[in-house]
Amino acid sequence: MNPSIKFIICSTIALTLQTHGFVNPVPRIASTTKLFGSTKSPPTIPFPKDISYGEESRKYRRTVYSHDDWVKHRAPDRFIRNTFSIIASGIYKNIGGEILAVTSIAALLAVWNALCGTYTDFSGIQHPGILHDTGLTVRTLPLAPFSLLSTSLGLLLGE
Repeated sequence: MNPSIKFIICSTIALTLQTHGFVNPVPRIASTTKLFGSTKSPPTIPFPKDISYGEESRKYRRTVYSHDDWVKHRAPDRFIRNTFSIIASGIYKNIGGEILAVTSIAALLAVWNALCGTYTDFSGIQHPGILHDTGLTVRTLPLAPFSLLSTSLGLLLGE
């Protein structure tokens, strides 16, 4: 069969069946009466009432650095300035709750392990904890998941 005839037949079948690939066609209706059975507008998804700091400050972000911005970015005192401005940074304000949760859990586990296990003082001497002989166990995490994921995490964070 001639290739142009095959093309015409396939095109005719496609137009007849009104195929739209793998996506269902969106009906184009002038009013919402046929879609929802009334003249009301379709339901909308409400916006969150509490907009986070990161989303609110997004409209003030620059996309281009000026020369003065680059000079400030390369300044020798940038490390000190950035260290003291960590708490006021937008990233910290965005993830402050997560940082507080992780820090609290880590501090709780460190205190638990010092009380139930042993701890080392500042002079390097190891002492038993107050609850060392009560049978309470020290809590630890296995090292294998961190070893296996460290390469991938390093690549992800280095991006």
